[in-house]
Amino acid sequence: MKALILNGSARGGKGVTGKMVDALIRGLAKGKAGSTTFEIRRMTISPCTGCLSCMHKNPGICAVRDDMELIYEALKASDLLVMATPLYVDTMSAQLKTVMDRCLACLQPFLIRDDAGRVRHPYTWRMPAKFLLLSTSAFPEPEVFAALLATFHAQAANFGSKAAGAICIPGSIALQMESELLDHHLSLLEEAGKILGQTGSIPGTLLQELNTPPVDVDRYLQVAARYEGWCREQLNKARMSREDTSTR
Repeated sequence: MKALILNGSARGGKGVTGKMVDALIRGLAKGKAGSTTFEIRRMTISPCTGCLSCMHKNPGICAVRDDMELIYEALKASDLLVMATPLYVDTMSAQLKTVMDRCLACLQPFLIRDDAGRVRHPYTWRMPAKFLLLSTSAFPEPEVFAALLATFHAQAANFGSKAAGAICIPGSIALQMESELLDHHLSLLEEAGKILGQTGSIPGTLLQELNTPPVDVDRYLQVAARYEGWCREQLNKARMSREDTSTR
């Protein structure tokens, strides 16, 4: 198996998303699977212009020439696409959304019924056969991922791929304040990557455990209070700086 991992976090490897990506990569390596990772924030990728040249003029080739060409090449060579993103305003990050929009280039303009009987476009070239979602959210409730999960499953289906699973870990504010709270889930994620590399799938029981919140809401609020305290300090420093500047 060859995996393409798209890290859509605006913070790259600094936050919880980056830690999840690293754990998965370690696991995939143990499972003898290859992987290529792109940190999208470091790439120059413009939004889709909607020109549809990739459908009507040069099939399968995007008219916008930028770093997306590297991702196109990797997509065509991979068996698994890992979409890694923090939850931003109920969905994936702008960085990852831009990349997924540009994947329109794999589609033909014609219309067919897919295996589920839905009207969709056929393909000029194929996306990876399987999609996997990695995500985290600042809030502690699992239901905050509902809109993102709906988008993930729709995109996998629309690109003719299968969802290999979704791993959504809520409560990232607490997980960053006390990083050890995430350790168990990172170990599970590494194990999931190993099994995925070996078998091409993740057991349902393991997915269920991975999607169990690391902390309950009461514990989350207790730990997050330290973050709120830090925020107040930063706001006070900024206010004092503005006041000092205004009196000069």
